[in-house]
Amino acid sequence: MTEVFLKPISADNWQECIGLKVKDEQADFVPSNLYSIAEAQFYPQAAPLAIYNEQDQMVGFVMYGVDVESGKWKIFRLMIDRAQQGKGYGRAAMEQVIEQLHARPDCNEILIAYQVENDAARRLYASLGFTEVTASDGKVTARLDLDKG
Repeated sequence: MTEVFLKPISADNWQECIGLKVKDEQADFVPSNLYSIAEAQFYPQAAPLAIYNEQDQMVGFVMYGVDVESGKWKIFRLMIDRAQQGKGYGRAAMEQVIEQLHARPDCNEILIAYQVENDAARRLYASLGFTEVTASDGKVTARLDLDKG
């Protein structure tokens, strides 16, 4: 089983994080990490996190927080560096984020959005229990209901 560690983006690691890149054919699926880190500065509930593997090597980036429009918890970004894809890091990071959000008493569901053409994202999120709820403007929104019972 792949293990990852999530660490907050800080003055010590932000430059390394902005150096991570997805494959060229994935570039339209997710904004750059630089953009995401900048965007997080304007949303107090946003949690921008670096994803590290067991060797303490940064392999990706994930960001979650409360969606301004819906007021619901949402995973805004997930990216794994092109050289690190296919090793289970994305799934492991998603599992940790889901676990963190599940522990919050104010979180009964998690939203995530992705481009219609992003089949890898669709398969990953569906395998984690997300169900597609809407599709518009080339984006799909999926929801994971958290069993709090």
